[in-house]
Amino acid sequence: MPAPPAAGLTIVLDPTPHPLAHRFAVLAATQNGWRGGDSAYAIDLAHGRQRLWLFSDTLLADNRMVNNCIVVEDVAPGGLRTVLGGTPGQPDALVTPIDKVGPDGLTQWLWTGHGVAVDDPALPADRHRLWIFYQEYQATVPDEQKTEWDFAWRQTVLVELTLPDLRVLSRTPIADGTGVQWGAAVHRVGDELLVYGVADEGKHKHLLLASTSALRPAATWRYRSAAGTWSPEPADAARLLTGVSNEVSVLPLPDDAGWLLVTSDTRRPHGSWPIVAYRAQHPAGPWTGPQLILDPPENSAGRYAYNPTLLHQTGNSFLLVYSVNGPRADVLADDTLYRPRFRHVRLSAEPQLPPGRD
Repeated sequence: MPAPPAAGLTIVLDPTPHPLAHRFAVLAATQNGWRGGDSAYAIDLAHGRQRLWLFSDTLLADNRMVNNCIVVEDVAPGGLRTVLGGTPGQPDALVTPIDKVGPDGLTQWLWTGHGVAVDDPALPADRHRLWIFYQEYQATVPDEQKTEWDFAWRQTVLVELTLPDLRVLSRTPIADGTGVQWGAAVHRVGDELLVYGVADEGKHKHLLLASTSALRPAATWRYRSAAGTWSPEPADAARLLTGVSNEVSVLPLPDDAGWLLVTSDTRRPHGSWPIVAYRAQHPAGPWTGPQLILDPPENSAGRYAYNPTLLHQTGNSFLLVYSVNGPRADVLADDTLYRPRFRHVRLSAEPQLPPGRD
C-alpha cells in the first residue's frame, strides 16, 4: 500500500546550473585524476574549509577505471584534487579489500557507502578519523567473461582512515548475519551514529536502521525493531520502508520540522526512477510520501539516473546530487555522461508534532 503524501513539504529546484558541475568538469579536463564517477557522497569537515566527495567506480585518464576514490574540495576557492591508492604510474582504488582475488579465483573490490568525519575541534588531532562504510563485491564469472552486471554483494566493511591525510588504518567487516548493506546513509547525532542500510532483493529494496557510537562505530550496535524500540539482536532489525535506492540521504529538516529521506523510487522499472522525498517525525519513521523532487531528464536511451543524495547547506538551501550511467561504450565515448549532476534545491516544511518515543 503506498505511503501517504509528505504533507507540508515544499520543494523548489533552481533551474540554473550549479557551480560544482563546472568545477568537476575543470578537474576532469586536467586528465590528472578524476574524470567521472558514481556515488558522490559528501562529508563536510568540522573546520568548514574542506568537503570530501566519496566516489565508487572512477574513470581516470586513458579510460582506466578504479573502484573508489576521494575528491577533496577546498570549499572557499572551490579547488578539487583526487586522492587515489597505488602509484602515480599505476593508480588504484584508495581502499581495496584485504584480498583482491578470492579463493575461487574471482576478483573482489569495494564500492563506497556513506561515512562520517570525527574531527571535532576538542579532539586531539591524532584522534581525528574518517569512518566509511564500503560494500565489498565479487565477480560472479572470470574477468575475461564478465559483463557489466556479473557481480554480487559479499559484505559491508567499515574502514577507518586518518584525517587529514586519508591513510587506511583498519578494515572491520560488519558480520551481523542480516545480509544488509549498511552505510547507505549515516547521520551523526551527538555521540550517536545512525546507520541506515538496505536489504537489496533485486526488484525490492528495503530500508533498515541501526545505531552505534560515532567515535567507535565498530563497537556495539543496536537495531531498530518493528516495535519501535532498539534491540541488540540483529534479527530484530525491521524493514522501515520499501522502494529505496542503494544510496540515500536521511537528515533533519531545518527548524525542528522532522526528518527527510531522499531516494530514487525503485518501485518503478530500472531506467525510469524518479527522485523522491519522504518525511517523518523520527529518524526511524514512519515515513510519509513519496513526493516528487525530480524526474531526471537523463532517464532515456539506455541511460539512467540513480542513487541521489542531499547535502544541507544553510537555512532551507540544499544541494541535490545524483549519479548518471549508461552502457559502457557510451561512457567511454563521452565521459561527460558519467558524472554526477548537481542541483540547488530550496526546501521548506511546515512544523510537525514532536517526535514520538525513542
